[in-house]
Amino acid sequence: MINDIFTTSLTGNEITPEIAAKFIRRHLSNDVPRLETLYNYYIGEQSILNRRKDKKLSNNRLVINHAAYIANFTAGYLLGTPVSYSLLDEDNEKIQPILDALKTADAPTQDADLALDGAIFGRSYELVYVAENDTKIKLARLSPLNAFVVYDDTVEQKPVFGIHYYPIYDVSGLQTGYKGIIATDTYIQDITLSLGAGDVTTVGNPIQHFFGKVPIDEIYNNGQRLGDFENVISLIDAYNLLQSDRLNDKEQFVNALLVIKGQILGDTEEEKREALDGMKENKVMELAADGEAAFLTRQFDESSVEVYKNSIVNDIHKISCVPDMSDQNFAGNVSGVAMKYKLLALEQLAKVKQRFFTEGLRYRLECISNFLRFKTTSSFDVGEIDITFKRSLPANKIEQAQMVSMLNGIVPQEYLLSQIDFVSDPKKAMELIEEEKQAAEERAMQTQQALMNMEYNTPIKRSDV
Repeated sequence: MINDIFTTSLTGNEITPEIAAKFIRRHLSNDVPRLETLYNYYIGEQSILNRRKDKKLSNNRLVINHAAYIANFTAGYLLGTPVSYSLLDEDNEKIQPILDALKTADAPTQDADLALDGAIFGRSYELVYVAENDTKIKLARLSPLNAFVVYDDTVEQKPVFGIHYYPIYDVSGLQTGYKGIIATDTYIQDITLSLGAGDVTTVGNPIQHFFGKVPIDEIYNNGQRLGDFENVISLIDAYNLLQSDRLNDKEQFVNALLVIKGQILGDTEEEKREALDGMKENKVMELAADGEAAFLTRQFDESSVEVYKNSIVNDIHKISCVPDMSDQNFAGNVSGVAMKYKLLALEQLAKVKQRFFTEGLRYRLECISNFLRFKTTSSFDVGEIDITFKRSLPANKIEQAQMVSMLNGIVPQEYLLSQIDFVSDPKKAMELIEEEKQAAEERAMQTQQALMNMEYNTPIKRSDV
């Protein structure tokens, strides 16, 4: 089955390299062809490039890469602004070791890469690991073309093991097989497979890890593990074909045949050639009284083609839920509420992506927490961590200021400050506001005291008595 989830009834301790080899072959035959097609569409290697025509005919093959536009747009909308982590009781000191580990591993960059993989392939993979002779947790992005996770066959579908593999070549450049790792919830093991039947040729010693879970994390893009442009590939092909043929028609119009009636240019081929060369050079054609000359062209309804083109573009954006930002409806003077209505479909899509991405991030946090618990013997429940996503949208600061002003005294100030896009830490902002108030009160008291002292120390003149 295409895009199916790999499951097994075995446990992690029962996984052998031979079993892993069978799943690798299954991944190569079932998943990789589809994933390669999606990747090719993203980088612009689309089906229009394979079109063949007679060499004498125009055969322009234009790629208008809607696939990359959609994937980049949805990934940026979801994680253009890095996620933030906090505790529900606001005591973030408890999770500071986890936050430090994420900062050291450059988690925001990793998240952006994983979001893009999800938009392209419908899934993304991450390896949580500790390098040899090191104690710092690191994160590695794994391509869906070279990685997968196998789950148990229960309704919970817990990860049993994960595999990351890649091709290896001999000195002459010929592929000889695959090399990779098997990762269970207790160990990681190197494995090498021969190219033919996938027989195991070498196996490394199992190396114990302390993440408490399979350290290969699979993050779904949606429940069906579909890419964001996968449902509009046929529309993308139609648009490329239409635009390519429009250019072909323009070239064929320029190279149209000249039909001459009632006129003989010459009796021999040489005379005809001289006559044609003369017409090209002098831009003059001499015809008999009843002679005619006209270009042979076919009629092309450009307005109908433009309507068809716009229809395809609208369908691409409607089905993919990604707006066309070049549309005049996205003018700079659009209000915040109007903008939200225009982005409603994209927001619904992002909410689905966010739910699955949150699961993946929480899985990562559990791996990090388990490792830190082993390293420092400290215990912490990552379920208490609140993961916050913030959309990458242009903000109408005037509307925000008006809203905060109108709700001042009605809604807690911290909630109001959280609605202002340039305030990243509302709690810190409240502390700064309070400090400024205290400083202003102190200055006012000092000024008042200074005025009183001046009045008290001013000598009384005799004329004032």
